Amino acid sequence: MKRALVAFAAVTAACNAGPRGQANQTIPSDSTDFYRQRAEQFALVSSAKDSLFHDLAETTKLLADINTEIVKVTPKKKKAVDVAVATESSSDRAMVLKRVKDLADRVRSSESRLAASQKRLQTLTGESDSLKASLVDFQHTIDGLKTMIDEQKSTIANLESELNASKAQVTQLSQEKQTLTDTVSAMTTRENTVYWVSGTKKELIKKGLVREVGGNRLLLITRTGEVLKPADKLDPSAFTAIDRRQTSEIKLPKADKKYKLVTNQNLQYSNLPANAKGKIQGSLQITSPDNFWTNSRFLILVEN
Repeated sequence: MKRALVAFAAVTAACNAGPRGQANQTIPSDSTDFYRQRAEQFALVSSAKDSLFHDLAETTKLLADINTEIVKVTPKKKKAVDVAVATESSSDRAMVLKRVKDLADRVRSSESRLAASQKRLQTLTGESDSLKASLVDFQHTIDGLKTMIDEQKSTIANLESELNASKAQVTQLSQEKQTLTDTVSAMTTRENTVYWVSGTKKELIKKGLVREVGGNRLLLITRTGEVLKPADKLDPSAFTAIDRRQTSEIKLPKADKKYKLVTNQNLQYSNLPANAKGKIQGSLQITSPDNFWTNSRFLILVEN
């Protein structure tokens, strides 16, 4: 301890020497307490220097970790965004955006920590002229870390901007996908919608759904041999609409009456016998909707 005091006294005396080697009169005649105070101050400054070095090392490690995390959350460039993939990964993108915001908070914390370190450095520099040379390296380190923080802030800002733009794009694509799905669904429903109606000949003629074709007129009063045919233009609103995918049986209004088909469905895919001549009673059962409705989407049943 005495040797340290003597050495520190020599350094201090050299620092306080005048231009001609004469000692300044700032050192008291009883210099033991003075040197002890100066030694304690030197130890305190050295301890603060070590603490500052530790803080800067921790800040450097933190910034390196942040750089690693930034690389992990940086999205890869893609030529095009697939609608399905973009929609499925929307939750992942939200999680990435949260991680980016967390990184921004960590960078701000690092910035505050570095500012505190710089303030301590300025205090040390002011208190100990003998440490100025060694503290220059700390200042260089702080300046480098500040540059790194600025770069990280810029990178994170770009990431947030890209992720927000990507989120908006995903939202737009999701809406477009929903619109497309609705359109496809509507088209599919429309393509699978078929129509049927039943009634007496008189009722169906009055509604303009069937017409008489051919036949002979007897004595200008009666007509025989006419055949009922569907009208050239059929109004869907005059029919009952059904989904052919979901309808395999049509129950006829009057169980005790027979009905004759006047439209051109493929009867071999129904419960009509081959010799029934298109007449059915009770219910019409469809064994293959796609084949049954191939020739016509309109089914007209005339009550006999």
